[in-house]
Amino acid sequence: MKLELLVSILRERRFLVTAILSLLVYLVLYLAAMQYLTVAQGGTGPFISLQIVPDWQALVFRQRAPFLFEPVAALRFGPLLLFVSIPNLALGFVLGLLVGANFAVSYYGFRTLGMRGARGVHALIGTIPALISGAACCVPTLILVIGLQLTATLAAVWSMLVPISAALLVISLWWSLHRMAAEPVCDIASRPVNARARRSEP
Repeated sequence: MKLELLVSILRERRFLVTAILSLLVYLVLYLAAMQYLTVAQGGTGPFISLQIVPDWQALVFRQRAPFLFEPVAALRFGPLLLFVSIPNLALGFVLGLLVGANFAVSYYGFRTLGMRGARGVHALIGTIPALISGAACCVPTLILVIGLQLTATLAAVWSMLVPISAALLVISLWWSLHRMAAEPVCDIASRPVNARARRSEP
């Protein structure tokens, strides 16, 4: 039932766009905080270039710390330089999906359950787990803002944050969907479709 509700929410364009934008923003911040996405320093090379480490197949899963892998390629796109670590890209994408789903569900809760009376309170409470889990996942962003270097100690802390963040995001998403599914006004199969139909009525 909760999976059906999530799919139903993401069928609505505004919620799908919210999820995709949240995913992209988080992934950029995730890579930048790991210093795998930086601004290229000088150089007059081609606008797009790719350099791959020799014998990259043997290095692709080499870890600097748990959940933190060495890059095996460098992709330059204009002023941006991306150090490509396939496992970390996958981890960032999965966490970004969870962040995006949480934000989309919270947005749906505000719009569908309304902001008046008890329903408004429920909608507001429903966003709290997403905000907490989002904050946990965006600790790398705080690292980026403060300007800390990814030292061995910080890498170890980072490695603990990955499973903790994933668990918080999954729990948050489950709790939000469970709360919404229990609302009598939340029709899993038809709510978003009916909302579009009402807007199209004269």
